[in-house]
Amino acid sequence: MRKKVPWVAIIAAANVILCGWALVSYLYLRVQVVLANDQTWRFEQSRSHALASKNAEGVADLQKIVQEYPSGTKQSKGSLLDQLVEQQRASAVREVLAHLRKETGKNLGDDPNIWIETYSKN
Repeated sequence: MRKKVPWVAIIAAANVILCGWALVSYLYLRVQVVLANDQTWRFEQSRSHALASKNAEGVADLQKIVQEYPSGTKQSKGSLLDQLVEQQRASAVREVLAHLRKETGKNLGDDPNIWIETYSKN
């Protein structure tokens, strides 16, 4: 009976360590998801505002989408959440560029930086 007690203690300690590791991993992932949600929400707000704008007024929103929180800022660069955020960014940029083409009657291409340089009020 005495020989089993140390093994039980070792197994219990291992379980506590594994549960602690799982909890920390879960909390880290939860924080990353909240940050990714915040980023995509900001892209959506800027996209919506840009699509409601007239002429080239949406360029300021386009600039926010392109420059705010670059890849790897809030998530590990290249991680699945980072890829998801960047897909949402690219989608918002495409929609804003399509709106700007319609509103301005010009086609400056798919590079948002050219639009920003051309129409930015800075």
